[in-house]
Amino acid sequence: MIPALALALTLMLADTPPPDNGAGGGGGEPLPPGAPTDSYQLSAWCYGALDEYLAVYQRVKPDLRDIDHMFGTSVVEDEPYHSDMDAARVELKLIGASVTEAEKASPRPISEDGLAAIKQGRAIWSIAEGKTTRELARAWMLWALPDRCDSNAKELTQRSILFGKALNYNNQPAPAQADPGQAPPAAAASPPPAAEPNAQASPTTDTNVPASAPTDASGAPTAPAPTSPATDPTPKDPGIPPYPTAPAPSSDQPTSTPSPQP
Repeated sequence: MIPALALALTLMLADTPPPDNGAGGGGGEPLPPGAPTDSYQLSAWCYGALDEYLAVYQRVKPDLRDIDHMFGTSVVEDEPYHSDMDAARVELKLIGASVTEAEKASPRPISEDGLAAIKQGRAIWSIAEGKTTRELARAWMLWALPDRCDSNAKELTQRSILFGKALNYNNQPAPAQADPGQAPPAAAASPPPAAEPNAQASPTTDTNVPASAPTDASGAPTAPAPTSPATDPTPKDPGIPPYPTAPAPSSDQPTSTPSPQP
């Protein structure tokens, strides 16, 4: 940013145009006393003076024809000084563009100063506009835009474009830099997959039973079949005799034992 800032300061210091000595190949005239010395205000002043020159032309056009008929002219045009007016309109656009570029590139509002300079440029016609149209026409024919207006406008446009680029470069926000001590954010961990159930709940109890256990028609788990001593894999303690079982009662015997007689 330092080179761009230095360029901007250089352009600001070069904002004052060199003094006009009347030299130039355009057949113009030197700047009149009291013309602005600031480059931007000088362009605004030239714009006002030239714009009023074009406005006066519409008013003195009939007198211009009379003067040409009276003294004669070698230029034959449908409108008097038609080619000169076209050139003046092109010059007006060039000067107006320099004023606009300077206002865009300025870090502070300067349009009020420009408006004041434009009014000052128009005011150079105030004395002649207070006279008759024939006298105004003669003054119009004798006036020419100062040569410094054209060269100053071109220089101002170039400086303003460079100055505007320098300001835009300096005003750009600095790119955000990552903190070297800060770890990059970890990627969001995906949720663990849901575990598949390996047991199903009994419809009658809260006890979980294996999913492969046999069930009856209602869905309840069936009781395991009893195992015989020969096939029962559970070892028995040889010191404990088997629990005696009573023989099943016969169908021809009474189910209850008669009580003894006294």
